Amino acid sequence: MRSLLIFGLILSNFSVIDAFKIGAILREKEDAHIAAAIQYAVEWLNQRAIYGQVDFVIDYIDVLDHYEAVLKACSLFEKDHVVALIGSSHPMLNAQLERLAAQMDIPLLTAVDDLGLNANTDVRIEFFPKAQLFESIVDLFRHWRWNRITIVYEENERIRRIEPLLEDDAYSSIRFRLVKIQNKDYMRAARDVKELEECSFYQRKDCSEFSRILLDLNPEHAYNFLLAGLQMGLIELKHWFLLTSMELSTMDMELFRYNHARYISPYPVDPIFLKEKAHVFNFSHFKHHIAENWNTRTGFSRNLKLTEAIFTFDSIYAFASVFSDVVHSQSQLVHDIPQTTCRKPGREARKYQYGRTLIDAVLNNKVVGISGDLHRVGHPMKSNFSMRIHLLGYSGRLDDIGFWEPKTDVHVNMTGDSRAQLQKNVQVSDELKPHFRVTTIMERPYVMLKKNHFELDANSKFEGFCIDLLAELSKDLGFTYSVHLVKDGAYGNDVHGNGSWDGMIGEILRGEAEMAVAPLTVNFKRAEVVDFTKPFLSLGISILFKVPDDQQPDLFSFLNPLSWQIWMAILTAIAGVTVGMFVVARITPYEWNLNFSCCTAHQPHPGATFNADSEPVQLSNNYSFWNTLWYVTSTMLKGGCDFGPRAVSTRLLGGTWWVFTLVIISAYTANLAAVLTVSRPFIPIKNLDDLANQSTIAYGTIKGGSTMQFFQESRIGSHVRMWEYMKDRDVFVKDNTQGVLRGIRENYAYLMESTSLEYEVQQNCNLTQIGGVLGSKGYGIALQKKSEWTDRISRQILLYAKRGIIEMKKTKWWRSKGASCQGGGAVKQQRFSLSFHNVAGLFIILIAGLLFGLITVIIELLIRSRQMAKKDKKPIVNEIRDELKFALNLNKPTEHRSRQKTLKAAETTNGQTVNGK
Repeated sequence: MRSLLIFGLILSNFSVIDAFKIGAILREKEDAHIAAAIQYAVEWLNQRAIYGQVDFVIDYIDVLDHYEAVLKACSLFEKDHVVALIGSSHPMLNAQLERLAAQMDIPLLTAVDDLGLNANTDVRIEFFPKAQLFESIVDLFRHWRWNRITIVYEENERIRRIEPLLEDDAYSSIRFRLVKIQNKDYMRAARDVKELEECSFYQRKDCSEFSRILLDLNPEHAYNFLLAGLQMGLIELKHWFLLTSMELSTMDMELFRYNHARYISPYPVDPIFLKEKAHVFNFSHFKHHIAENWNTRTGFSRNLKLTEAIFTFDSIYAFASVFSDVVHSQSQLVHDIPQTTCRKPGREARKYQYGRTLIDAVLNNKVVGISGDLHRVGHPMKSNFSMRIHLLGYSGRLDDIGFWEPKTDVHVNMTGDSRAQLQKNVQVSDELKPHFRVTTIMERPYVMLKKNHFELDANSKFEGFCIDLLAELSKDLGFTYSVHLVKDGAYGNDVHGNGSWDGMIGEILRGEAEMAVAPLTVNFKRAEVVDFTKPFLSLGISILFKVPDDQQPDLFSFLNPLSWQIWMAILTAIAGVTVGMFVVARITPYEWNLNFSCCTAHQPHPGATFNADSEPVQLSNNYSFWNTLWYVTSTMLKGGCDFGPRAVSTRLLGGTWWVFTLVIISAYTANLAAVLTVSRPFIPIKNLDDLANQSTIAYGTIKGGSTMQFFQESRIGSHVRMWEYMKDRDVFVKDNTQGVLRGIRENYAYLMESTSLEYEVQQNCNLTQIGGVLGSKGYGIALQKKSEWTDRISRQILLYAKRGIIEMKKTKWWRSKGASCQGGGAVKQQRFSLSFHNVAGLFIILIAGLLFGLITVIIELLIRSRQMAKKDKKPIVNEIRDELKFALNLNKPTEHRSRQKTLKAAETTNGQTVNGK
């Protein structure tokens, strides 16, 4: 009987070894899901009977009364002897309970998103994966390359916890825009999001037709915002919504699932746990239990947070497992009942003697629960914890598209969703498009770094012909890409002849890139290992050479400022003005006078009417033919003359001539210095054969490039000689830039592709192209062997060529981007001669002056003849005839009327001579 009693006592002791009680202070409605999770977890543990007998005590508070919460918590510690406390969903209540639990070393297990409040003590053990949640969201940003994100939030605490994300330099390329929901006005918030999406306020490159929205809201607020967004037209194909609540699977999305918008959310449930525990744990039954209790307590509120219930279950599961392990390792727990008391006036708090041991054990647990690895509570980013990614997409079906884990980031597969969209020929956003890693090489003007590339990242720091072509293909064929420079800076060559390729071809073969977009020449060897598209540029091999020094100007280079047509026109003008001036001066009466200075008035000198020593005074005209020629020539050359025009007609003609000579001499002088400094350069070689048959000028090409392979494999005699010359000398260069510099600095001819040569000649006036183009080849895009994209890209390139897009882009980069030598690469004498068209207006003015001079001299003749006819009482016709007769009868000046008048005056004075003073 005594032995039976001892056996019973031992059995009873073992039965209470693992017995423990968990307490909770909750709000009846808001924490209904937590209470339901506690109840379900305890019943499930007791059914399994692995972790001993588990009990729970829940006290509810009607309002958020912290004093009442502290009193009830103390009652749980002192009367119910609970060894762990479950936190509420209210952060301030949890903070109050944390301070109380810290006084007695009672572990406080929290499983809610308390909006960023961190634990102040080590008694608080958080099972909600806050760190992992936002790490996964940031990784989703990176994976899908989002650069414009609108964040919608309601509580200020939510935006404070993502401040590090907004201020981190690593995310400076992402443009965040914030929209706060104020006073429950969800319609206004949806309108603000709509207005922020308008592209009129942004440059086109910063604007996307697809919008990305981060909803940092609880389930109820998220539903209300989506409802307002549905009314504002936000729920459509181009919008993606990323939910931080992780409740996409429990939210009522019936109104939104068929509008083709996409809803994404991390999901913490571990499918491996559900599969392995399927025979003991029914997850559907768990969700039904939580939802039923929630609806009963809250009246079908939309703010159910199933994930918090899941984390609550996991916290109890982890604590039970840890408690069982500690009990087996420390036998004192068999008999020791917690003797904890709260601090009161005059009495210190009594701590739980094994509280610290349990806290450390929970922080270092190795339990796997519904949400996966629960070791994350001790080391948030060092555990094997991962989350699934849920998508409610184009098909209107909730799909598990992949997972996230800290070590390898995001792994998603959205092909099913994109396929459903493509089948209806709907535009696909970047997240759903195929992505290519593109390798390239720095080569002007195909691929270059922008001037501010250090401020940019990814694809935006590159520019050039190939970059533009790649962007066009991406837009039209529907794929995305990321560009990187080839590591070894090589194009691609079979180095040792055993298939060990370097450069861009090697990266494609090793799987480091799927596409090479660069000035990569298509040849037989490369085409054996990779696929090439149709060439986007056709080219050949030509010679780049430095423009030689100019020869000295020749003896007659002073004539170069004006073209020969102008010189002939000037000589004709001199002859015409001389004849015109001579005729006008002979006809006008006002150029006949005594030989006084050119300032004599427009009347015959008074002495002309008197006789000295019985001899009449003879009038003279300075404008004999040779004097007129001298006058015209001397005034043109700025030499001056000892006589000048007196009559209006001659002055008008002379002034016109002066204007003409002023402009002609100024133009000649301005161009003389430039012409005398330019001469015809001497080119020692004219073609490739000249280069092969000489040894003075060194020549070479890129080492390992297609041009080198051309000469290496060619069987043409001159090409063989050139290869024999090059292979044993240091004439090869690493890239085109080095070859161009060597050509400028040395006596070196650089053999390069004609398209690249054309660009270099356009950019540098000291370079020129020698000879024609040798061979025919092209630049193509390289892809992996048997790629399905080869034919698609080839067809698109042919379409671009047909529409002139290739030529437009070539013009942009060859001639429009800083080209300084627009005349091309042919060497020829630079002439700055004025053409006849430049000075034709001067000759028009000169001819007009001649015409006006003739008209004026006729008017002067008529006026003078009228005066003399009236004075002599003769018909005006006779007077005009006499004047013209005298003007044209150059050898008989005695027949002039003035002579006759002088003789008649002498007779009437009886031989007396009147002397003028």
